[in-house]
Amino acid sequence: AMSAAGYAAKTGTPVLWSRGAEVPAATLAAIRSRSRPRIYLLGPVAAIPAAVETSLERLGRVQRIPGRDPVSLSVGFARYAERDFGWNATDPGHGFVFAPVEQPTVAAAAAPLSASGTYGPLLLLSDGTRLDRRVESYLLDVQPGYDTDPVRGVYNHGWLMGDASAISVDVQARIDALLEIQPVDAEASSE
Repeated sequence: AMSAAGYAAKTGTPVLWSRGAEVPAATLAAIRSRSRPRIYLLGPVAAIPAAVETSLERLGRVQRIPGRDPVSLSVGFARYAERDFGWNATDPGHGFVFAPVEQPTVAAAAAPLSASGTYGPLLLLSDGTRLDRRVESYLLDVQPGYDTDPVRGVYNHGWLMGDASAISVDVQARIDALLEIQPVDAEASSE
């Protein structure tokens, strides 16, 4: 649910809850108050069972955001786009908020950052002492580059939630390097 907070702050999209295999009455009432809405599940089958997905399909079109755990879900949600839903952060020029997964209340504090300016998705870190391979790979995919003049390039931005005890200085430095615009070797990319 941490990944949903910033998106809800940015878009006003409601975040509704389930309890394992049970969908609370308030959640069902909110869904029923709309005419066959699009319903997005932000949680793996272990957290939101397939039976819940099947039961919700009677109320609207259901789509599960890809990811097996909180870290991969945060990356999957950052990339996700369907019509007017999702961050669709698949190219350079975005903002990102980083937070350790073991501090879920940070998502509430980070939500306004996700909703302002160029800031966007919350990316979760499973361990503040090393950068998750999935997050690193994603940041490499969206890292900005330039051919001749970095002033003409787009930039990524980042907010880190927590101090060096939550996200180590080494991880902070690696994130900074991955957000930074890099020269692109035009000859190598044309081969």
